[in-house]
Amino acid sequence: MHWIYLSPHFDDVALSCGGVVWQQVQAGDAVGIWTVCAGAPDPSQPFSPFAQSLHERWGTGPASVAARRAEDIASCQVLGAAYRYLSVYDCIYRGDGAGHYYYAKEEALNGPLHPDEAARAAQITQLDLDALPAGISLVCPLSLGNHVDHQLTRLAAEQSGRCLYYYADFPYVLRQPDHLQALAHAGWQLACTPLSPAALTAWQDCVAAHASQISTFWADEAAMRAAIAAYAAQPWADCLWQPG
Repeated sequence: MHWIYLSPHFDDVALSCGGVVWQQVQAGDAVGIWTVCAGAPDPSQPFSPFAQSLHERWGTGPASVAARRAEDIASCQVLGAAYRYLSVYDCIYRGDGAGHYYYAKEEALNGPLHPDEAARAAQITQLDLDALPAGISLVCPLSLGNHVDHQLTRLAAEQSGRCLYYYADFPYVLRQPDHLQALAHAGWQLACTPLSPAALTAWQDCVAAHASQISTFWADEAAMRAAIAAYAAQPWADCLWQPG
């Protein structure tokens, strides 16, 4: 099979299903990870104070996109997956071009998409997804946690009209423990890949490659590895989902 995973940010597929991707590659499948919000913003435009604070926490400075791409390439090499980067800016960089940023504080990241972005999902679909061959298995996030870039990615995938697989957004899924149970009760189908110890290690290693992002969720790499091991032991952690 040939799989394309849509990752809202550079680390989302690694975080959510790195072990599944690794096992698919080991089984002989072709796997590509396409990062949607991977565009490099215009260096002549100032960053919002919020974006600057994230750059400082990540230790990437103004060259954050280049640094995160390099991390992603290393992560994909761990998994044996191909990679591609779409041109959409991360939400922390998006605005009206006149100094107003749509998502200028932490709380805005998990709210509704800004009204000015209504056409963005359709553009992603038309420019990047419509040209995919018919035999591709396309996988997108469930958008658990409601992050605006996860919402955007799912919307673009669904507008493509393709039969989709979905993955649970980790670690956001931990905040909504009943959501997957509800999908199962609603008749959604599961495609599960029981993870070997080697797959778990690859999952942890591919997330570790995104070193700048560890502090977003954990105190250090050891805490990240423990959290992924704990999650991997839960039902459905190794599953992709399809509507029934």
